[in-house]
Amino acid sequence: VRRDLQAAVDAAALAAADKLQQTGNYPAAELAAFTIFGTNLRLYSAPTTCLPPSPGFATPGAGSSVTVTCTYSDGTALQQVVSALGPQGSQFAMSASRDLVLQFARILTNGGTPRLAASASGGVNNLLVSPTLAALNQAGCGGTSGAALSVNSGGVSVVGDVVSAGAISAVSSVQVAGDVYARCQSSISNVTTTCHPSGAATPCGGSDVAGAVRSGFRFADPGYPPPAVAGGSQASPGGNVELSPGTYAANPSIAAGKCYFLSPGVYRWQSGYTSNGGFVSNELKPPEEPEVTDNTLASSSQFWNTNGVHCAGAYQTNVTGSGGEVLAPWGIELTSARTDWYAGTSYQRESAPSRCKVMSGVKTSQFVQLNISNVPGAQSYNIYLSSNGCAGPFGLVYNLPVTGPVQNTDTSGCGTFIGTCTLGITTLTAPAIVIPSVPAPNPFAAPGTFGAYPPDRETSPVVSGLPNQNANRGAPPAGDRANENQCMTIAALATSCPGPITPGAVAFSLPGGSCLNLTTAGDTYVFSGYQYNWMAVFEPSASSCSNVIGAAGNSAFIGLVYTPSAGISVPSSSGFRSRAMGGIIADTISFTSGVPAIVGSLAYMPSPPAARLTG
Repeated sequence: VRRDLQAAVDAAALAAADKLQQTGNYPAAELAAFTIFGTNLRLYSAPTTCLPPSPGFATPGAGSSVTVTCTYSDGTALQQVVSALGPQGSQFAMSASRDLVLQFARILTNGGTPRLAASASGGVNNLLVSPTLAALNQAGCGGTSGAALSVNSGGVSVVGDVVSAGAISAVSSVQVAGDVYARCQSSISNVTTTCHPSGAATPCGGSDVAGAVRSGFRFADPGYPPPAVAGGSQASPGGNVELSPGTYAANPSIAAGKCYFLSPGVYRWQSGYTSNGGFVSNELKPPEEPEVTDNTLASSSQFWNTNGVHCAGAYQTNVTGSGGEVLAPWGIELTSARTDWYAGTSYQRESAPSRCKVMSGVKTSQFVQLNISNVPGAQSYNIYLSSNGCAGPFGLVYNLPVTGPVQNTDTSGCGTFIGTCTLGITTLTAPAIVIPSVPAPNPFAAPGTFGAYPPDRETSPVVSGLPNQNANRGAPPAGDRANENQCMTIAALATSCPGPITPGAVAFSLPGGSCLNLTTAGDTYVFSGYQYNWMAVFEPSASSCSNVIGAAGNSAFIGLVYTPSAGISVPSSSGFRSRAMGGIIADTISFTSGVPAIVGSLAYMPSPPAARLTG
């Protein structure tokens, strides 16, 4: 009976923690514990009494606990003490007891009925308080000097929770749309908490929750495993624009004027990763990104023209010959397309549409030539036409493969069709008479087939002067089809997010002793994905680096930056430029200049560690 009780409370503790992780609902977790407990002890009816009175299930407040005790018809009782431990997660402490009914043994004892007991506790990281910023160092607490998290100038705005196992030092203002868990501080100068997630001032309305400063908590290192490196040894980056995943023995030391597109996979930077200039990304973009509010205008901030490089693609149409009838004005726009691989399966990616241009005055006996100045990462271009000019709708008419080498040895003339551009030019020439016979746009056509509609358009930049953001997540074929907001199944079928595969995803792995150094002279903008548990940067616990995440103008890590025993310094206001990221977990975190809002999003965060028995 004692062994049966122990097995039942163990199962109950794990079931409760699992249910909370799945749903974020404490009453549902408590009910799951009673259900599995009764099943294991073959108690097939619900408890007869619960204290507090039925249903008795409740949600503990931050830093507090609730107790629920239920008794079954045979006298078996299970008590749950449910505690919300802030960033440490949640704990379910179970204790159970039942009578051992004696028959023959009564004559060998005092005739009483023994009461047997067992206990167990289960814990799980709480999805409701996954931190946007977490500093694991205990500096500044317990009589030690220093601070685990410091803001020295410029101010910081954070959406999500901020956690520090040591002291938090804020010389300038810090605004947190969420909770601040400071282990040894009940109040922190220059730190203001607001409503989560809107950032509005309290009192909060709607679904917003008021943030607060809470002391006494310590966030445990989740102990995430490193992403597996599948590629072999790779040479130092040279003239080829596209890099391959694998192990790089030498620090790439990205130089000014260079642009590099990262093929998906894990990049192991054996001697560290330094950006001294140029631009590195795995984002697939169209040539001539349009203004969000007017698809006939090119955006003044092209993604691949970041930081002085001239790698953003462009296109033009030329007409040759004469004679024939004048065709109605046709609209044309392009997307960049490529095929990427993961675990032996190919996945299709297609960028948002380019700026639209109108072909007017073209005659049936003429020839139309399309010239495309290549954009990094594109393996081909999908060509969409509309018989209604730029008003659409557009239908897919042709896929044009990229031919020739794509190199960044001289990009001074890229995008202008004047001067040298070693990214290359892809050309298509077709008789104008075929234009009226192209398939009509078909909203039911599958992506990539004749007549199919193009992907959703890009969305507004984070702040004025920066490039556009990708389309948001959506039910396929809507939403992003190329970057961090795209999801596919392991069978390469488009699916709503979350999904098992993010085509194009990249992870940086820095072994012990190799450091991340994004200087304010260079830019790196990468996204991770579900297949890498959204690990954007991984540095093992053996590392003691002083990592730097700076930027010249447009850098981001979309995913988690995880350096549990190494520090991170953010010296530039351009360190984080995406709408959302998966957060930072580091030994220490230091901001020495203001940054735009760092938005922690569960969409780009790793899954928390599984439920576990803790006692």
